[in-house]
Amino acid sequence: MASGRRDYTWGFLNEAASEGRYNETFQEYVSKDIAAGAVELIWSYTVPAGYRLALNRIEVCSFSRIRNWVFLVSNGVTILTILFDTNYSFIVSDKNPLYTEAGQIVYVSCRNLDELSSMFYGQVTGVLEQV
Repeated sequence: MASGRRDYTWGFLNEAASEGRYNETFQEYVSKDIAAGAVELIWSYTVPAGYRLALNRIEVCSFSRIRNWVFLVSNGVTILTILFDTNYSFIVSDKNPLYTEAGQIVYVSCRNLDELSSMFYGQVTGVLEQV
């Protein structure tokens, strides 16, 4: 073990981004009932001035009987489009998180391909860094 460093790091947050007096752990949980065949926003966040958001993990699950789509969009650019069964975890590299700068919007939306409405749940984890 290197001098002055921990020999472990909990969770998915990278050690460099999780330490420091100007950084805050960012974690939000969401849930939304989506009608059959609909595409709806389940989570949206505008990064406040003076900060940037380093996303480390996005998880989405649904109790639908068939596959569904999940979309991750940052500043108008689609980062991720995945067809998933019941649960999907998008884990970003700890050393190279997905950064969203101040004033930009990042959001997650889902499309329900089932014939019935279905509940979607999500979790977004990262670090809000003061710049």
